[in-house]
Amino acid sequence: MPKIKDIPKVERPREKLLQKGANALSKTDLLAILIGSGIKGINVQTLAKTIITKFNQDFLNITIDDLLKIKGIGQAKALQIYSAVALIKRFYQEQNNTDLIIDNVQNVLTLAFNIRDKKKEHLICLHLDSRNALIKKETLSIGLLDKSLIHPREIFSSALENKAANIILIHNHPSGDPRPSQQDEKIAKKISQAGQIMGVALLDFVIIAKGGHNSFYQALKHDKNLDYVADGFQMGIFDHFEETPVYESEYKFTFIDLFAGIGGFHLAASNLGGKCVFASEFDENARKTYETNFLSHNKDLFYSGNFAGDITKVDEKEIPDFDFLFAGFPCQPFSIAGYRQGFDDKSGRGNLFFDITRILKEKQPKAFILENVKNLKTHDEGNTIKVIYNELQKLGYKVTDCVLNAMEYGNTPQNRERIFIVGFLEQNSFNNFKFPEKIKLKKTIHSCLEKTAKERYYYNDKPLYEKLKNDVIKKDTVYQWRRKYVRENKSNVCSTLTTSISMGGDNTPIVKMAA
Repeated sequence: MPKIKDIPKVERPREKLLQKGANALSKTDLLAILIGSGIKGINVQTLAKTIITKFNQDFLNITIDDLLKIKGIGQAKALQIYSAVALIKRFYQEQNNTDLIIDNVQNVLTLAFNIRDKKKEHLICLHLDSRNALIKKETLSIGLLDKSLIHPREIFSSALENKAANIILIHNHPSGDPRPSQQDEKIAKKISQAGQIMGVALLDFVIIAKGGHNSFYQALKHDKNLDYVADGFQMGIFDHFEETPVYESEYKFTFIDLFAGIGGFHLAASNLGGKCVFASEFDENARKTYETNFLSHNKDLFYSGNFAGDITKVDEKEIPDFDFLFAGFPCQPFSIAGYRQGFDDKSGRGNLFFDITRILKEKQPKAFILENVKNLKTHDEGNTIKVIYNELQKLGYKVTDCVLNAMEYGNTPQNRERIFIVGFLEQNSFNNFKFPEKIKLKKTIHSCLEKTAKERYYYNDKPLYEKLKNDVIKKDTVYQWRRKYVRENKSNVCSTLTTSISMGGDNTPIVKMAA
């Protein structure tokens, strides 16, 4: 590309803008004007074209670090471009009255960039709603943190007043070093613990300095490009500071967790001394919950790439060796509440059982436990369970099954019957196995409820809730919503929680909280 001075004057970006207006200029021309000048060997238009080509549709999300990687862009030019982009975004948001969503660390840095060069330490709090939309930006203190009054009540009194679901703390280091100090760690730990109790999550603690920035959230997740999750992994910072592991550090066995849901099998096996070396779950929301539940206790599972999504796309040879396989394979094809299409289910869910058998065939673990709806036992006049038994026995497993009810065997106040299919490779292990005996139900529905549920889960102004207020009057029982009316379930046990409940189905359980 020729030098700017060699281009006819009328075609130079500045002159063209003055004579023909902005619409006559390309994006490269407009950016060239903003940059102002090139460097030796690279004229300004070449520099601008490099940036536009590289970032294109992501230009509005460009960061200072991104710009500094471009040859010919120093800190001054990077700040110039970044500030212009931030200014345009700010005006656009204000003009269109759109919420400012804080979905990544770069959004945080944009809001707090002005404190980077401050000579005194500042502590800023961003109050966010459940979507991570900014409610309020508040300066909590100015001065050394160890000399300032930083108490959880100073933070959460304002957060509660603003009905914040999450908060982000931002702190500058005048020294220029963004690495967290011991004082930073103490503050983050204190606030995160208090937030868990208050029901307002400390989503991140970001340190900003001339030498860069540090995000506790990204450090925990070992990913410098990770975005925040709205209403998902919100307790990550608290998990980062947990000092006492829930599970044993010396593992007695290894297992894999297929169709993992939110981790029922994982929790039980881990409490018995097992380590999960592979898991799969397809549903995005279930994956978020699963990771929230187990990341702090089993980082290897998530950072090794062994938490898969679609099990049908996983090569069984790539799965680590393990001792036990647990799988609650999709139950809708066999459920009374579903269409009961079984292996002929048009969605393909019925055939996912055969992904279990291909893994068993390749890895030959010592044993397995499979879980499904009780109707699996009688589906297709018993032919479905026969196929399952035949497939498992062909692999050399000795197989048995039993239908268990959670309220009779798990001290859980839910009438939930499920078939458990158990198999062992060794005959002696099979001979020594027996299903558990029934136990007395001692827990009630109220003993299972959270004491600090968020306000949005209680009554609101929808017409339905007026009816519930009038009909749900007792505090020591369970009610069920039957599409058009409420009835009392006098057993004081929750009915089976089904998929259809979330779509307006029958038997949605309702309880009245004790005062």
